[in-house]
Amino acid sequence: MTPTATSSRLLPLLGAAALASALVAQAPLQSPPVPAGNPITPAKSVLGKILFWEEQMSSNNRVACGTCHKTEFGGGDNRRVPHPGADGVFGNADDTFGSPGVPNSRSDNTYAPDTAFGLTEQVTGRTSPSFITGAYFPEMFWDGRARGVFNNPETGTVSLPAGGALESQSVGPPLSDVEMAHDLRTWNELKTKLASSLPMALATNLPPDMAAAIAANPTYPQLFAAAFGDVAITGERIAFALASYERSLVPDQTPWDQAQRGVPGAMTQSQINGQNNFLRPPGGPGGGFGCGACHVPPLFAGVTAPPGGGAPVLFRNIGLRPIAQDIGRQAVTNNPADRGRFKVPSLRNSGLRTQFFHAGGLQNIGQVVGFYIGGGGPNLDNKDPLLVPLNPPPPAPPIPQQVVNEVIDFVSNALTDPRVRNRQFPFDRPTLLSERLPQVGIQFGASTPGSGLQVPIALAGVPANIGNADFKVGLGNALGGAPALLGVSTTSSPGGTTFAGFALNIGLPELALLTIASEGPAGQPGRGFGTVLFPIPFDAGLVGLTMYVQWFVADPNGISGIAASRGAEIRFF
Repeated sequence: MTPTATSSRLLPLLGAAALASALVAQAPLQSPPVPAGNPITPAKSVLGKILFWEEQMSSNNRVACGTCHKTEFGGGDNRRVPHPGADGVFGNADDTFGSPGVPNSRSDNTYAPDTAFGLTEQVTGRTSPSFITGAYFPEMFWDGRARGVFNNPETGTVSLPAGGALESQSVGPPLSDVEMAHDLRTWNELKTKLASSLPMALATNLPPDMAAAIAANPTYPQLFAAAFGDVAITGERIAFALASYERSLVPDQTPWDQAQRGVPGAMTQSQINGQNNFLRPPGGPGGGFGCGACHVPPLFAGVTAPPGGGAPVLFRNIGLRPIAQDIGRQAVTNNPADRGRFKVPSLRNSGLRTQFFHAGGLQNIGQVVGFYIGGGGPNLDNKDPLLVPLNPPPPAPPIPQQVVNEVIDFVSNALTDPRVRNRQFPFDRPTLLSERLPQVGIQFGASTPGSGLQVPIALAGVPANIGNADFKVGLGNALGGAPALLGVSTTSSPGGTTFAGFALNIGLPELALLTIASEGPAGQPGRGFGTVLFPIPFDAGLVGLTMYVQWFVADPNGISGIAASRGAEIRFF
């Protein structure tokens, strides 16, 4: 073997060995860096916490930042929903798993079917990373497109010349027409909405710090004044508050951190064994997994400056998917050397997660460890050379299952902060309305099919809180282009009630009818849709009122020429 070839073969192992030897003794996790232009204050941090869990930040009052980033799931999303990938076709090799956002809506906030998702919630193309350790990374998102230079989202001027990746990331989702917004949503729309919204009006079980802040400052202008000195709500201030909250989250009470502090018995013997094999490079005496070469303590993530020197290792290609399906970091840098590379995430609290990697394909730490024992993914183009199969070639026996289980135990349990798992301060959170209200609302009663046996659907999942200027009721799955009536009543009909043969779920004596022409290809079964917008005034007299709605669509193949949806119950609060 030539010297050059020998060096190329040994370099990954020597690098891993240097890292492992340097990382045996570590200090526990420290607080993240804070940019000078956005110092953390208690008022700013609690405002950020309120905004992070505020569903009224979205255009349908159903999506908060925390909807896709739940503490008890390691800061990620427990909902595992398929995305069809770049080809737009479900059920083939380029599909991923992401987070549901909002149904597609046009700039006037009326529903319009998405090509892939119709009138259901759109899904992000990548899985939601953890927000809990986001403050430690110099670049955010899986591909690092949110940079440290933070530009004011309304003026474009530089607000933070460095250290502002969290701020840069936080201004994306509120205007994303997949995640939280209707098409072409503006900062002025969001600011106006917040100014007239009661803070956390949709949530229950508010943590004490949030409840106390709102009791002292019961409007968003007052909360912004407490945090920034005056009542102005701006995109920059929203970003500053959100980032301040996330920087207050330091998950440093894991068994591993306690062990670094010298607490006796902080880690079990199984976890200690798992740590040793996690850090020990592969191929050496006693074997090892070499995970510390990429997941560097104390953050257990990619780092800009590895201990002992070396090149930054924030992004790597693990061979998971063909690069044509997602070029990853290359889309940000335009550097072919970055093709297929994605951020190396922190393993802290990963034992609580239910989906892994940017595509969300694996569902537990055991599957992840097995993936790396096999040498990573099968796609070799630009695959990181550190990824090699860990089992020795036959006839040598594979890594004992006990050793594998100990590594799983270490990652799953020794790196989990119990406050995160148990939703304890500062990782506590409220209960969101979207966790209590189905996506299409509270449906009841029977329906009557129309052409092609398609049944119209009432889209009544937007919460009816007073002052909600974005309230609407939608129609889906109807006959394209057909006239439609939305019946509204203060009473519902007994189960099994019919009128002229079709299902009637709302009270007839108090019936009010709102007529629209459904959209969609004329005469096409199941392709019709529509929206009735109901801006709800800020009228306390509406609180406690319950309304019942049902769609009736003119359809020659329905009973008596009518196709009818189920009823939907709308509760004003």
